[in-house]
Amino acid sequence: MLPASQSTTTRFSRDFFPPHVVAFVSDRSADFKLSKDAPELTKPQNTFLTRQLGFRVPEVLTVRQVHGHKIVVAARGAARKSVALEEADGILTDRHNLAIAVRTADCLSVFIYDPRNDVIGLIHAGWRGTQQQIIKKAMTLMRAHWDSRPRDLRVAFGPAIRSCCYQVASPFLEYFPRETVKRKQGYFFDLPQANRNQLAEAGVDAANIMDCGVCTHCDPEYFSYRREGEAAGRMISLMMVRK
Repeated sequence: MLPASQSTTTRFSRDFFPPHVVAFVSDRSADFKLSKDAPELTKPQNTFLTRQLGFRVPEVLTVRQVHGHKIVVAARGAARKSVALEEADGILTDRHNLAIAVRTADCLSVFIYDPRNDVIGLIHAGWRGTQQQIIKKAMTLMRAHWDSRPRDLRVAFGPAIRSCCYQVASPFLEYFPRETVKRKQGYFFDLPQANRNQLAEAGVDAANIMDCGVCTHCDPEYFSYRREGEAAGRMISLMMVRK
């Protein structure tokens, strides 16, 4: 990883995820906006990842995000269905050396690791996906496919817009009554806290949840759709079990 003066990319502590689990979030040094011509990664994007990670990622599985709650399961031994990207907002896999990836520019990326089964998951959680409880759906699918237990899981949050900046409309009081607060300027929503609460409700121990704490709207080193509009690029969140 480059020094902080050259890069603000996020690598989660190896004390949280074991050394063979790669968990990475890019900054605005490279734009990972999905390309129609190269549906997974362009050559410059691949070059950036190789430089940051210190190795070339052998294979990447990503999705065309639609702010829903569908999750793709890439189980070991199952054939890949199509070259085209599926419309979904999460990926779960037990395959080694398969990198899974989502893209964000204010939404929350959620990294999930089951150490008992060596299973990983990566979720794109905007407010719509959070309202549809996509994180709980991930827990349900992990239990169904690998008998994963919530108490074993380790979960990390990537950079996202925070309650300091995430001003919303009054209906959020109904959608998220515990995580929406009213201030003089209006209503503000705590997206990471909403997902933290859902994880707790699913049985994940608070001590097993790590939040990088970065607000994409506050920190100009990250893309923010709320700050930049259509001109905003995308960060990539990538996770892989390297064997």
